[in-house]
Amino acid sequence: MEFGARTLPPPAPVDTSKVVRDALSKTMTPNVAAMKAIKLTSDEEWEAFAATANAKGAKGACKFAEMFNVKVVEDTIAGVNVHWVTPPEIDKNHQQYLFLFIHGGAWFLNAGLSGTTEAVLIAARMKISVNSIDYRMPPKYPAPAAIDDASAVWKELLKKTPPASVIMGGTSAGGNITLSSVHRFKDLGLPLPGALYIGTPAVDVDLTGDSRFINEGVDRLLITWKPLPQEAGAMYAGELGKTHPYVSPIYGDFTGFPPSCIIAGTRDLMLSDAVRARRSLRRAGAEADLHNYESFSHGDYLVIWNAPESEEHCTELNRFVLNNLSNPLPLQSDIHEGSEKFEIPKSTIYRDVGHS
Repeated sequence: MEFGARTLPPPAPVDTSKVVRDALSKTMTPNVAAMKAIKLTSDEEWEAFAATANAKGAKGACKFAEMFNVKVVEDTIAGVNVHWVTPPEIDKNHQQYLFLFIHGGAWFLNAGLSGTTEAVLIAARMKISVNSIDYRMPPKYPAPAAIDDASAVWKELLKKTPPASVIMGGTSAGGNITLSSVHRFKDLGLPLPGALYIGTPAVDVDLTGDSRFINEGVDRLLITWKPLPQEAGAMYAGELGKTHPYVSPIYGDFTGFPPSCIIAGTRDLMLSDAVRARRSLRRAGAEADLHNYESFSHGDYLVIWNAPESEEHCTELNRFVLNNLSNPLPLQSDIHEGSEKFEIPKSTIYRDVGHS
């Protein structure tokens, strides 16, 4: 089907906060042609592109950690680089929980500290301990290096950590690697995490799914799938191929998967990926929630982090954790005590008061 030029009006105030509407009003029309003109033709060019982005991202992540008073400490687990991300206070309901975080970045970006920004936000807002895996990436390390690293860390954590007390997940490529890693855990016969967080995931590295076409030029962040994400996915796939479940998890068997919390936006280039992930999980008998935010592009809940919707996202994720992880604390009656701080406002209307 062919579609002509489209005009997208501003979102309605009943559906979106003033913070989001203001951010969108300042966004220029995405330049699809400019994005499609980006060409990285050698490993050296990919590495140079990543190095520049990572340096900028690391500075931003450090400022973010300072803003939220979150401590980020580098470590290694089973020979894999990780970062422990710790808020100033751990909620009593999360004292024995762990968030095993997988950063995004089109499979080749956000190495080192630059991959901890979302982990900082999760730690700060949910008041939970986070371990962020700094997995190996292409061009030097294509798949299955990333899930090899995730598997190595998971095996080591299992020696002292009950699997039911861990939620694992991340955004974009992080959602992809999370789902692929669980396929790998199943193949290895390992216990699975108690729950999964799947943020606007790339469930297929190839150009599939309606929203990859419909939302081209609508998504203000990704803008288009070609050429950068498409070529990054092919580089990541390596010799495994694009349809291997360790590369594109949508092609795997989701039987026995943990409960999953999925998030996306109506303008998200990967909205279809979120829908496809949920349907695959449900068809396999797994529990899966899908939260879809009006007018959000890919990962806008991180970019517009000061929006009420971003806070609501973390609230929903926290509620999901409380409902699905097993708390080993002896006083089970206290599990939800004090959780009123995480309640969703009863009104569905976003008030502008206090959010300007």
